[in-house]
Amino acid sequence: MNLLEPANQSLSVEPFGNHLEPLQKQYLTYVIYFDMLATSIQQVKEAGMATRIEIGKYLTHLRIKSGLKQNELAGKAGWSASVLSRIESGDRPMSSDELITIIEAIGIPEALILHDTLARDWQNLEAPPLGHPNEALLWEAENTLQSIQSLLGRQDIRTPFVRRLKNLRDEIYEAASFVQRTEHNVAFVGNIGVGKSTAICRVTGLMAQNERTNALSPVLDVGGGGVTICEVHIVQGSSYGIVVEPRTEDEIHREVREFAKLLKDPPEISQEDDAATSDSFGTSKEIERAIRNMSGLIKSKRTQGPDGRRVRVNEDPAADLAEKSADADAFALEISARMNLANRTRRELWYPDISAKQPLRWLQEIFSQVNNGRHPEFSIPKRIEVIIPQALLNEEALSIRIVDTKGIDRTAVRRDIEDHFRDPNTLVVLCSSFNDAPSPSVQQLLERAAEGRFANLEFKTAVLALPRPDEALAVKDDQGFSAENAEEGYDLKGDQIEMRLKPLRVSDVRIEFFNANEDDANQFGASLLALVNRLREKRCEHLSEVICNANGQIHSENAEAIAAQRDAASSIKAWIENNNALSPASVSLDRPLMDAINSAHASSLRASVIRQGDWHNLEYSPQLGFGARRMAIAAVESKQENFKAIAENILQNPELKEASGLVRQVSRMLDAGIQDILDTSQLMGTIIYTGDMKSSGEPWERSNAEWGQGPGYRDRVSNHHKAWFESKNHQASVNQIVITEWQKIMEQMLSILETDE
Repeated sequence: MNLLEPANQSLSVEPFGNHLEPLQKQYLTYVIYFDMLATSIQQVKEAGMATRIEIGKYLTHLRIKSGLKQNELAGKAGWSASVLSRIESGDRPMSSDELITIIEAIGIPEALILHDTLARDWQNLEAPPLGHPNEALLWEAENTLQSIQSLLGRQDIRTPFVRRLKNLRDEIYEAASFVQRTEHNVAFVGNIGVGKSTAICRVTGLMAQNERTNALSPVLDVGGGGVTICEVHIVQGSSYGIVVEPRTEDEIHREVREFAKLLKDPPEISQEDDAATSDSFGTSKEIERAIRNMSGLIKSKRTQGPDGRRVRVNEDPAADLAEKSADADAFALEISARMNLANRTRRELWYPDISAKQPLRWLQEIFSQVNNGRHPEFSIPKRIEVIIPQALLNEEALSIRIVDTKGIDRTAVRRDIEDHFRDPNTLVVLCSSFNDAPSPSVQQLLERAAEGRFANLEFKTAVLALPRPDEALAVKDDQGFSAENAEEGYDLKGDQIEMRLKPLRVSDVRIEFFNANEDDANQFGASLLALVNRLREKRCEHLSEVICNANGQIHSENAEAIAAQRDAASSIKAWIENNNALSPASVSLDRPLMDAINSAHASSLRASVIRQGDWHNLEYSPQLGFGARRMAIAAVESKQENFKAIAENILQNPELKEASGLVRQVSRMLDAGIQDILDTSQLMGTIIYTGDMKSSGEPWERSNAEWGQGPGYRDRVSNHHKAWFESKNHQASVNQIVITEWQKIMEQMLSILETDE
């Protein structure tokens, strides 16, 4: 028996006639190809088998893990090395007996279960890839789903039981989908200049060696902060390379216009600010650096002096060009022309095999060129992917992506950071300098996430303190004695960090330390991987709970259980009847935005106003989204707590023990529904900004006119914004969504509580 024999089929569009236009032929070719591909995938799935290539690749992995070389394994199996080579490459099919021979020759536990793994019949869930870390749990879920499907096919089961089974089936599908995913982000978040980019390079091995001095330096650009132009992702690939997602032309032209306007028509400094805050206008310094390099308008250059030494010459050709330009628009057009955007279309670059440079040194130079706008073929990046051929964190079973977020400057409230908190498969590593840990921005992020009831917060976040040399040794204990070594310093600092985290309503958030100059990078990587696995374990625990709950209910259709379920359902239905109506939340949708406006520098507020609320140091979108989320929390929080008390009373009643599965199922339904309400409300808040406020002229025009009118600029802008919100019906719209979604949850809960009586 061959494990997989794919058909040898060729593609042709000729039967459809030569009269088709080339694009039509191409389209039909794709249609035929994808139809064949879908059929092939379905055949493989129905057969419950992996492809020959997948099996061969996995056998190679097992052989390497066992410490055997290819010729050694071939000898143990009684084969030639060429036969084994063809099997590992997927070129040669195997019989079942041959598979048993090779896995017994490999001998490690993972190999010995491979035959049974390949024989499994996945009818409901997609078969996980070979070597999936939670394959056994997913197989439990598959078996439970098969049992549910079998029960649903019977004609003699009660209608309420059918509804419960279908809900349990959906729960298993959803929980299993998270466990099936092996892709995880590890996002480093922290203030500019805190050292997170250096830590990332050390833990990922991105340290390039200088050919002349042999000194190691990070591949990513590092410095005193404000160096990295965008979010950087580090991923595993087949080779070393750079992949860039560029900013759109509209985004670039807007930045160029702001840069031109700043030089041509410098803004007045508000009396509420000082000169130190004037850089809130115009583009960020990272974008300005790229614009200057791309246009050749470099502010200071290095040149060779009379004595042969390189010296820096301070001049500003951009300022000279601004002076010669008729106005800011003409100046911006001239800058754009010099940037030569039409020829900056490259999206990726890969390490050439013929390069004389070491791969990491090449990668370091290319990254610096792209990040600073010095590469003539790349535009201004929106996101950069750094590709390396090694597995990140030395983990083969999971697909790890390390994310270096843009450093926090004045505010930690940003869409990109919040997206990482909300992504269920992302571990957020909150970075602080050692002496400052946890920094005010880290505390703000944790407090906001806790207030927003983000799911699994304690499992998907960690606080990372980044000490510099000797900082850990300077920590003193309660008696005033300094730490004797770094480990003791870390322990003492950890106690201090825990004390600062307590008032933030977060518990069990892990605290890590890493001195990028001295500590073991492999040990730090292992700690990060343990945190990722901790997050996965939480997902696996949830799936196990649902499976256990489902299996318990599958076998609970007896008179005693039905009676207990009827009594428990009666109590819960009474609660639903009393709580079906939801009162509108009194919390204001715009409160977080108004708080942010009133606490911002006047110049930052001005910069945001002229960009219609889309400014990295004061973004309106996440503030309104959070405001809507707080409205939903205020409306449902007390009811959720009240239901937990009702459910716990039922679970503690020994006479209703047989109803525990149903009660837990209803509780999970309510918790999941409330989380959906919070997420939906937050999305509604962001849509209010993007769909109405941003395009509305009134609040921006009135606010723009307030600049330069003396003290009280923030108050006047805040009043204009309040008036705009009061003229709209957005508060009522969010409340109505919350009320409607709450009633849907109540109906869903009732649907599985109904009896046949």
